[in-house]
Amino acid sequence: MHKKLILALILVSALSFSLDLIYPKTADIRTGQIIDLGSIGPGQTVLVQIDPIVKTGGIYGEGGQYDYAIASELPNGWTAADSKLYQNQLHVTITAPPDAPPGNYTAKITVVDERNGEHLGNVTFIAKVKITWDVMDFDVTPKQVTAGPGQPASLGIKIVNKGSTSDVFRVSLVGPRKWQFTKEVFVPAETTKEFHYEIAGTEDGTYPSTLKIVSLASKNIAAEKNVTLTVKSDLWGDFKATNHGTLVFPIFESVAYSFAGLISNLFG
Repeated sequence: MHKKLILALILVSALSFSLDLIYPKTADIRTGQIIDLGSIGPGQTVLVQIDPIVKTGGIYGEGGQYDYAIASELPNGWTAADSKLYQNQLHVTITAPPDAPPGNYTAKITVVDERNGEHLGNVTFIAKVKITWDVMDFDVTPKQVTAGPGQPASLGIKIVNKGSTSDVFRVSLVGPRKWQFTKEVFVPAETTKEFHYEIAGTEDGTYPSTLKIVSLASKNIAAEKNVTLTVKSDLWGDFKATNHGTLVFPIFESVAYSFAGLISNLFG
């Protein structure tokens, strides 16, 4: 009886170790534990990264290495990709449907010691994810810009990714003209990306427009702000415009055309 008790205590001690969660947050993982992975938007994918190596437990109490990890019991409409076999770090991805309603969701992740070859035992924990449509915001400055015909006007844009996963966002402009200005921007999880976005017009006028930013993961992750482009001709602007586009002057005026562009570069 005494020997059986000692054996049982050794077995419990061997299985009392924890795994290390590396991403999207750091945490110790034990069987039955609930791990909050943070917030993502509809259609987005959260990466779960686990260190397969443990320093305790196993056959000789000195640890070992787990073989792979799998996701199960997913919410309705969700998908997952299991880790590959024998990865240095086990990667499991869980993806929400593009129309997932806001709320809290859970899935099971099991880290597997194949055939219990190292006597580590499997570790199954619950991954908790919050779906919110408010995972992105942005700002634009200035909201009113003026440029000459053919002159690019620059808008400063700052995108804030508030979610626990990285994403790609498409930037576009909608207005009275059929603008062709689109740009795709990658923003890592919980970071801010700042960049310049250029627009231009060819005819004098005022063009109220809407700057839209939409996630490639889901159209439900989107925001927009109003901007106004004023195209206005002036002599200096005409000089600078000679640096853009193709020549529109007759051949005998090409020298003057080139000279105007040179002047604008030297003094503009």
